[in-house]
Amino acid sequence: MTDPPAARRRFDALLLDIGDVITAPVFDQFDELEGHIGRRLEGRGPLDPSGDPIWQRFERGEISYYEYWEQYAERNGYDDWRLLFRDLAVHLPHRFGDQDAYALMAEARAAGYKVGVLTNDGVGISGREFFDQFEEFTALDAFVDAREFGSKKPEPEPYLRAAAALGTTPDRVVFLDDAQYCIDGAHAVGMTGVLVDPLGKRVSFDQTRTLLELPEAS
Repeated sequence: MTDPPAARRRFDALLLDIGDVITAPVFDQFDELEGHIGRRLEGRGPLDPSGDPIWQRFERGEISYYEYWEQYAERNGYDDWRLLFRDLAVHLPHRFGDQDAYALMAEARAAGYKVGVLTNDGVGISGREFFDQFEEFTALDAFVDAREFGSKKPEPEPYLRAAAALGTTPDRVVFLDDAQYCIDGAHAVGMTGVLVDPLGKRVSFDQTRTLLELPEAS
């Protein structure tokens, strides 16, 4: 399938959240992280459900995925879940990115779409310089961290700022996020939102390829 001419495309840009969309699944990184921080981290989520009571609560629908990480961090001695993910970024940068997400971004860019990220916490967790080591981020057309400008998703301002940075209007943007309320925020300003399941991203990535008229991944 050939790429559609830009003149008849429905969209101009692909916009992605970072955490649990671009980032790789982390459950298999904790063994390696333990060696750097010098203590055991209890819980391996879907890799060992019977050994992770917090994950069991998530599976039963008693807590959200976000609440899982809040409770996981507290259980393992972190005052904030962001500090846990900062340790992952600092000690295991080579494990940071999801190769399937990177592939989607590269395919969109090669087809002539603008590609950007919109995050609430990326810079706060890792620092902007952290992302400069990855060509997938240095090649971006826009990088918007909402909290740097005093707001956060799902407030309208970050989405509007990201669309402007991409040189287009919100209705011409496909936005990927793992949180429904952030997708709702995108819809509220006219973006097309795709909800990503952090434990099964392929379906959402292929849905995005269909929206952008890209070939499905083999």
